[in-house]
Amino acid sequence: MQVLITGAAGSIGRYLTGKFLNDGWQVRCLDKVVPEGGFPQGAEAVVCSIEDRDAVDRAMEGIDLVLHLAWSFSDDPLTLLTTDLAGHLYLLEAAHANSTKHFIYTSSAVVYGKPLQLPIAEDHPLLVHHSRKPFYAAAKAAAEGLTLAYGRERGLSCTILRFWWAFGQEIGGRHLREMIATARSGRPLAVPDPAGGSFVHMDDLAHVIKLISSNERASGQVYNLSTIYLTWREVAEDIIQATSSQSRVETVPLSDWRGSAFLRDQWRLSIQKIKEELGFSSVYDDTGARNAFREALEWCASQIS
Repeated sequence: MQVLITGAAGSIGRYLTGKFLNDGWQVRCLDKVVPEGGFPQGAEAVVCSIEDRDAVDRAMEGIDLVLHLAWSFSDDPLTLLTTDLAGHLYLLEAAHANSTKHFIYTSSAVVYGKPLQLPIAEDHPLLVHHSRKPFYAAAKAAAEGLTLAYGRERGLSCTILRFWWAFGQEIGGRHLREMIATARSGRPLAVPDPAGGSFVHMDDLAHVIKLISSNERASGQVYNLSTIYLTWREVAEDIIQATSSQSRVETVPLSDWRGSAFLRDQWRLSIQKIKEELGFSSVYDDTGARNAFREALEWCASQIS
């Protein structure tokens, strides 16, 4: 299996590159930057932006599977259009022209906008205008639509994955870093209750990619993906443990919450569809997933001076 990973210099891309190389896959890494220390040994590097159409065409040659992770995360709608969506189209065109066997687009739970029903299933309305980042959400939803349209109109086998927050041996995120800093200061950690989110371990992401690559039923489908749901109270407790802090957790009813809007919703994703259609089961039980999350938090805390 020869796979092209876009956005391969990011944390998810680097992790999956290493996993797939260990499994004997040939991996071509495409990114506009080279990560510190370079790409994992054995990977082929293509340093370019996805909006460089000629470079994308060359990078697609001989590829069996595309894993499209690259995204600017810009809040500027023009950048999203000229960089992210244009590059997305170039990748789809190149994949189709080269008869690539499968195209996997990693989207985001942000396309749901605001949870109306729990757990959030794939048929939940895409309320992008209610999102915290509406331009980002709208562009992600547009990229999903383009992917599925290429599947229907051009016969490109494609699958969309939606997840909320990914982690592996490491985890990032401004809100986690702020909570770690608060815990280190000894101040109380205030969190809304009830609220939380579905975290996905990158091992499960790698597992699902392999399932998709060998299952024709995945073509033209959208799947949520999650390893474990954690409330912000549970996250705060794990942060206190990871930092050996004497802080305490203060839960605040949602009606009284005045902190970050990002924390106030319940992002509990349903994974019933991917279980039933692809036979997905997490590589972790609940205890293993929680321990892996704590280890990732410890790594995150170690990176903050």
